[in-house]
Amino acid sequence: MTSDIFQEENIRLKEMIRHLEEEKDYINRKIKKDDEDYHDLKHYLSEFTADPMEMYQNYRSMTNIDKTIDFYYSQLNKVKKLLESPYFGRIDFRFEDGDEIEEFYIGKFNLADRDNDILIYDWRAPISSMYYEYELGQAAYEAQVGMIHGEISRKRQYKIKDQQLQYALESSMTIQDDVLQRELSTTSDDRMKTIISTIQKEQNKIVRNESAHTLVIQGVAGSGKSAIALHRIAYLLYKHKEKLSSDQITIISPNKIFADFIANVLPELGEDPVREQTFDDIATALLPKNIKAESLYEQTKRIIEEPHSNYTLRVKLKSSLAYFKQLSNYIKNIDSNIFQPDENMHFGDTIITKEYLLSRFQSYNNLPVKQRLDELSNDVLDILKKSKAAEIKKIPSKIDLRKRLSSYLKFSDAQSIYIHFFNVINHAEALNWNKERLEYQDVFPYIYCIYYFEGIESFDLVKHLVIDEMQDYSPVHYAVINKIFRCKKTILGDFGQMLNPFSLNSDQSFSNIFDRMEFVELNKSYRSSYEIIAFAKQFMPDYSIEAIDRHGEKPEIISYTNQHSLIDELRRLIGQFQNNSFNRLGIICKSEAQVNQLYDELKQFFTLNKLSDTSETFEQGITVTTIQLAKGLEFDEVLIPFANADVYKSKFDKGLLYIAATRAMHKLTVLHKKSELTPLIKNE
Repeated sequence: MTSDIFQEENIRLKEMIRHLEEEKDYINRKIKKDDEDYHDLKHYLSEFTADPMEMYQNYRSMTNIDKTIDFYYSQLNKVKKLLESPYFGRIDFRFEDGDEIEEFYIGKFNLADRDNDILIYDWRAPISSMYYEYELGQAAYEAQVGMIHGEISRKRQYKIKDQQLQYALESSMTIQDDVLQRELSTTSDDRMKTIISTIQKEQNKIVRNESAHTLVIQGVAGSGKSAIALHRIAYLLYKHKEKLSSDQITIISPNKIFADFIANVLPELGEDPVREQTFDDIATALLPKNIKAESLYEQTKRIIEEPHSNYTLRVKLKSSLAYFKQLSNYIKNIDSNIFQPDENMHFGDTIITKEYLLSRFQSYNNLPVKQRLDELSNDVLDILKKSKAAEIKKIPSKIDLRKRLSSYLKFSDAQSIYIHFFNVINHAEALNWNKERLEYQDVFPYIYCIYYFEGIESFDLVKHLVIDEMQDYSPVHYAVINKIFRCKKTILGDFGQMLNPFSLNSDQSFSNIFDRMEFVELNKSYRSSYEIIAFAKQFMPDYSIEAIDRHGEKPEIISYTNQHSLIDELRRLIGQFQNNSFNRLGIICKSEAQVNQLYDELKQFFTLNKLSDTSETFEQGITVTTIQLAKGLEFDEVLIPFANADVYKSKFDKGLLYIAATRAMHKLTVLHKKSELTPLIKNE
């Protein structure tokens, strides 16, 4: 950065801050004036008697003022954020049919002056897309009137913090990598950061993709896929603000901890938070109230700790695509004979033939079974009301008629359908049915049967659904989701980070479930240093993962002789962490028992955070947790204890080590008992 560029941009920054201060003062004056008007109206209504029409008009005026004040506060919040860092980029662009070169500064939000000339362009604006897509030279962007062509003659990137210009970099082919290096070298924060200043070209295409009905993102560990999905939400809310709002978007997160970790991104981008749920929340809402179920966390824990149990074998069966196809075909087959009227129905002189009943029932085959009975009951009642039976008052009630029609059903409820299914597929031993507490692997197949037999109200108010950690869910999960969420979807995850080794593991698996699906891959990891990714690759040798060219310490492998010496080593490493500039240290274990053991022994020396399945926040400092709860999170430094041959030994365990290692941004240490290092790790 030359002194001339710095001086030029510093002058521009001060001018922009002056505009922002003026805008802040203007908004504050508007809020103060509207607030005074509101209280004047409120005082008038409390002190004076008015006729009803005047009271109505005054209350209506108060409501409008209240909405206006809310709007101004929203604008004020954006201006305050811009005051901290007004913009991060600039492109100089000459339109194809123009002579002059125009400067476009790009930031979190739009800012216009009193003449409505735009001073800062929102990163989501059409013209801003060129900042992410092009270097110098010919460029284009899509506007409402079509493609706009021209030439970028200059591109600059900035780091502005607390109104101070820290650097301004002139464009080159490596400029974004330079800025990216600076950002990735920082320590972890309390929450996931926004990435608008460093969005890469391939990430930008995903953020702005509007063609896909279902967009599936396969991203390696640290590729920024969760951040991209959140920025995609922010983009869609900006682009379609007239018909899409934050309360019409839902995110299915893996757990409450991860939901807390990402909670700051959308508000930082000026959007309201969206609704977040887990698959457990959805199951609770859809299951009958008298049925309780195991959680996804409990299932994953048992898979990890009981890999060869009958329980895990049941999970393996019910997580497969073949199992879902069997269930789907079974439902189709029973539908052809689930309703079997074996006699005509007589109402006085009126006869409803069994052929008519069957024909009408089948004509409603797009409805759940119970709803078909309702429609059929209405049809029969319509006939009776027009017949002689009406004259002799022998028309039954709808309840009695429906009860009689129900007697012709082969199955009385969804439970009997699901239980019968296992007899049909000759796997009766795989159903460990306990109505008081379902095993998790039975929850969504059972809900699938409920949908068929009873029906489930769809979530039509949701217009976009985001599902994170896609690899941990089975085809039946997605089949249910498809039925209750008919909206567009963004689905993301990493097949290399499976906590259920039997669930979906390829784009072909998804193509069997979703129509109009687009599949994209992100292979570059931005979280971890080059050395950490190189170490993690040994667990996924056939996996396409590229490291960013940011170097750091080589991962260290340390041996200990016994439990006492392990604690001594951990105390030494934690002491080193406390003396450096890092914010977060993760001690990541395979099992809950290991977490509890280390927590109990270390808590007398340090302040520790212990994550459990009931945790809801992700704190700075020292965290002791399992691999399954650490997934999706990131730490400056990670310690992996108990890396012994009897702990990590299977192909599935390789995936667990890959997850644990790639949580580390800057430093990774593996600890194992002397002479017992797992053969899954090369000690070179």
